[in-house]
Amino acid sequence: MGRGRGIAGRCRVRRVLAGIAACGLVAVAWADSAWFVVGESAAERVEVNLASLERQGDVVSFRQRRTLLGGQIDANTQRPLREVLEKRLLDCRKRRVATRSRAVFDVDDALIDHQAVRGGALPWQPLAPGDALARKLCGS
Repeated sequence: MGRGRGIAGRCRVRRVLAGIAACGLVAVAWADSAWFVVGESAAERVEVNLASLERQGDVVSFRQRRTLLGGQIDANTQRPLREVLEKRLLDCRKRRVATRSRAVFDVDDALIDHQAVRGGALPWQPLAPGDALARKLCGS
């Protein structure tokens, strides 16, 4: 009877270790995902996660990261900002972009703000001619 618990205990330990290893692999895969820089200034660097690209007809969905470099401060919390992560859509034919969700993080990686569009019409914005994001995602 004592021996059975030992085997069961070892099996549980193996499952836990396998779970930890799997989580580690997911974290490594996420950290290693391909980010492509589409714009950079003294204030920010804008990147697109190429692994997140999904195309449905003329519309491309993707994840975008804006790393804030200029010491920007959140107006509501007065905390220094580090990063903005967005899920976006780009309509290649109509040359417009919309944001489905947006999360803002401070320098300590705390979530400051989150907004998401649920149902209804997305707030589309026109793209400027020669937009770097459209060139990369649409090929034009």
